[in-house]
Amino acid sequence: MKRLLFYLLRFVSFISRAFSHRLYNKLIVKANKLIGVEFNGLPEYIDYSAHIDASGGLSIGDGCVISVNVIILTHDWSFLCRYKAQKITPPNGHLFDKQAFNNVLVGDGTFIGAGAIVLPGSHIGKYCIIGAGAVVKGTIEDYAIVVGNPARKIGDTRDPKYKLLE
Repeated sequence: MKRLLFYLLRFVSFISRAFSHRLYNKLIVKANKLIGVEFNGLPEYIDYSAHIDASGGLSIGDGCVISVNVIILTHDWSFLCRYKAQKITPPNGHLFDKQAFNNVLVGDGTFIGAGAIVLPGSHIGKYCIIGAGAVVKGTIEDYAIVVGNPARKIGDTRDPKYKLLE
């Protein structure tokens, strides 16, 4: 039932974009809360096309922007291939969950660019810029600008050489 309500709220939020950014944001946040996303404040924007998986735990900070076609994953079944390849029976219960699910944290004010992929267990600091198409795994320190696959740091959002409009 929650999943049905999630899709219904997403659909209504999509339609509301034509009328009100504020209403869209409220509805998309409410929809994502239904599937287990924890919000620490209100995000600036989450695109309708973003695929957000909260099955392993996901926390999104205040003022974040999650752009078009972003994928945030908190589960990974690839470890099963190692068991199958070695002809070993995979673990059950808690041990299975420990390998399959891993939480993701997105810090306050972070921007995640179009098509970026955030893998399970990643912790992104506050006020980071994740470049379009980046693949993030692991910890990204506060204020980092990261790009590429795998994502690597190329700058700092506090750097004065980046001119701001006034």
